[in-house]
Amino acid sequence: MAKRRQKSRTHKKVSEEELAKIPRSMVLRLGSSLRNHSLSQLVKDFRYMMQPHTAINLRERKANKLKDFIVMGGPLGVSELFVFNQSEETGNISLRVGKMPRGPMLQFKIHQYSLIKDVNKILKRPKSLDRASSLFMNPPLLVMNGFSTKLNEAENHEKLLVTIFQNMFPPIQPQKIKVSSIRRVLMINKDPKTEQIDIRHYVIDTKFIEGTRSVRKLVNSHRDPHKPLPNLSKAQDMAELLLDPYTVGGMTSDSEVEDDAIVEVKEEQDTNVHKNKRAEPESKDETRKKAVKLTEIGPRITMSLVKIEEGLIGSSKTLYHSQISKSNKELSELDKKHNERKRLREERRSKQEATVKEKNAKKEAKKARRKAAANNEPGSTAEPMSEDNSDASSGDESDAPEIDPNDYENDSDLYSDIEK
Repeated sequence: MAKRRQKSRTHKKVSEEELAKIPRSMVLRLGSSLRNHSLSQLVKDFRYMMQPHTAINLRERKANKLKDFIVMGGPLGVSELFVFNQSEETGNISLRVGKMPRGPMLQFKIHQYSLIKDVNKILKRPKSLDRASSLFMNPPLLVMNGFSTKLNEAENHEKLLVTIFQNMFPPIQPQKIKVSSIRRVLMINKDPKTEQIDIRHYVIDTKFIEGTRSVRKLVNSHRDPHKPLPNLSKAQDMAELLLDPYTVGGMTSDSEVEDDAIVEVKEEQDTNVHKNKRAEPESKDETRKKAVKLTEIGPRITMSLVKIEEGLIGSSKTLYHSQISKSNKELSELDKKHNERKRLREERRSKQEATVKEKNAKKEAKKARRKAAANNEPGSTAEPMSEDNSDASSGDESDAPEIDPNDYENDSDLYSDIEK
C-alpha cells in the first residue's frame, strides 16, 4: 500500500507529549446489555459522539470482564471508561463513568434515551453522517449548563462531576484554535429541580449572509445549477435586485436567520505562498458575517447521578450516594472496614509476591543443575543410568526370537507361529 503524503509546510506535527495529554476513551457494554439490540446501538452512537479519540471498532465478548479492559487500557493511554449495563433483575440501564487508572467511578441511572435514527425521524432535514465524515475529525465543543458557577461553594460530588465532564475532551485554546475546526457541540444540561442531566449532540451549520437576500439567491443559483434563477419580471431595473431586499420572493419567511444567530468571524487566508520553503506565507485577516445554526444529530440521554465510588472495580468505598445518607458514626465504621480490607489485601499480595519469588528461584536452580549435567561439569547432581537398570528396563524382549514376515506364505501361518 502506498504511503500517504503528509504536508510539511501547512501541517504542524504533534509532539509525543501533546499526544499523551489528549484524553482517550473506551465505550463498553457488559452483562445482559449484549442481548439488548437497542442498547447496543446506543453504545455505537455514543462512540460516534466521543470521536475521534475513542475506540470506535471495539468488540466485546461475553467472557470479557471490566478488569480486562482496565488492564488493556493502560498501554493504550485510555483515560476514561464509559460502561453501559442493564440489570437482569429490574431491567434498569446504568452508565458508569470511570477515571483511569484508579478511579473514581460515577454511576448514573438512565431514564430515557433516543438513538441517532430516532432523532433523524423527527427532523425535517436530517443529517446523513458517516463515520469517515469530516465532522468527526475533531472533538466536539463542550457546553455545560445548570451547574454551579462557583465551584468553591458547590458540594464535593458536584465538583467531581464537573471535573470529570470537563476532562472528557482536550482543552480549547482560544488563541491557537481555528474556528472552522469546531463542527460539533456536546451540551450537558442539568435541571436544578429534578437533578437530572440531559445530553444533547449538535452539528454546527454556518452560512455567509453578506449582502441582501436577493443577491444571495442570485449567487446560490450561479453555484448550484439545479436552483432556478430569480424572477425579475416585476423589476424595472437591476438596482432593485441589489438594493431592495423584498424584490425577490416578497416578504421574508419565518425560516430567515435571526439577528441573534449572526456572528462575525475572523478568517485567516494565505495570500502569498512561494515555492521556496524559506519564504513564509503572508496571512490576511478578514472579518465576515456568518449565520450559525445547530442541527441535532443525537443521541439523546436523560440520566441522574446515583453514587460515586472510590475505585473502579470491586467493593470499593462509596464517596457519595443520592438516596442513602449515613451518620458520622456509620461512616467511621465503614472506614474501619475498608481499612481492614485494604490491609488484608496488601498482606495477600505480599505473600503472593514472596511465593512467586520462591518458585522462580527454584526454577532457576533447576535450570542451572540441568545445564551443568548437560555440560558434564563437576559437582553436578545428575547421575547416569546404570547398566543393571538398562538391562532391567529391556526385560525379556532381547531373548525373544526374531520373526520375518517374508518367510510365511499367508497371514494365518504367521499368526499361528506368533501364538506358539
